[in-house]
Amino acid sequence: MTTVETVTPTSAAKRMKTPNDSPLKIWFLAPLAIWLTVLFLLPLIFLLWIGFWRVENFQTIPDFSLGNYAEIFSSFFSKSRYGLALIQSLWVAITTAFFATILSYMVALSIAFAVPARWQRLALLFAIAPFWSSYVLRLYSWQTILSRNGVINSVLKQFGLSDYRIDVIYTQIATRIGLIHYLAPILIVILYVSILAIDKVLIEAARELGCTRWQAFTRVILPLSRFGLMTAASFAVIVSLGDALSGNLLGGGAGTSILGKLPTYASMIMSDYSSSTNLPRTSALATILIVVMVLALAAGFVAADRARRRTS
Repeated sequence: MTTVETVTPTSAAKRMKTPNDSPLKIWFLAPLAIWLTVLFLLPLIFLLWIGFWRVENFQTIPDFSLGNYAEIFSSFFSKSRYGLALIQSLWVAITTAFFATILSYMVALSIAFAVPARWQRLALLFAIAPFWSSYVLRLYSWQTILSRNGVINSVLKQFGLSDYRIDVIYTQIATRIGLIHYLAPILIVILYVSILAIDKVLIEAARELGCTRWQAFTRVILPLSRFGLMTAASFAVIVSLGDALSGNLLGGGAGTSILGKLPTYASMIMSDYSSSTNLPRTSALATILIVVMVLALAAGFVAADRARRRTS
């Protein structure tokens, strides 16, 4: 008599193995885990820990004290104006993310739909080429372009248009220009991948059903790329919040904006770090910025997840 083995779904699932079930995956993930732990997690924990230390007689003493935070928040919106600087940073970061995302989205759309498929990789390579140069070098280049006697104003003077000279250097507009130049290559890649994932059949179906190009964009392409837009905007906000170089080199440390002549919060941290010996207090200031960035990341994650669910 032949015995017939009963195969249940549970036993079949146990027999079927995928590459992700291999024990070797742990060894392949180990270098990444070590890299993130040593170069990101441990320095972050150390920074948070130092924020609770105290200073006595110009000596840093390990402790667990909330004195640094109490001192900071006691004058958060008055003497130190850290609160106003934080609002300034949020304003600059949100507006920068808005303009950077729109600009990068237009470039990504152009590469995806206006460039032939065989040339798209080359076009994308040219779009991200500025990312290969030094960020500081790019900021100094923008100083040369935007300064009062820079390239643009010199050209206007040569054509007798001195009355129309631009004066944006050492303002938050110049800060945004530097940040957009830094963010654009990364955002273009994020948005291009998002657009490339859209099923072209849906676009063709919309066109065949009578939609104009604008209607196909607003009703098909834009909704289906909403997740990429939310992701790119969240990334831009977080990077802009933590950036200090653009605010110092192009914004002049305390660039003029609608909120007044205020520095960004990251610039104030750098200024305190260079002029003070109170490292625990500076670490506490940095911790506050990290908390704000985590909250911004959480808000971006929720928005992107909602966009993904609406798309699906």
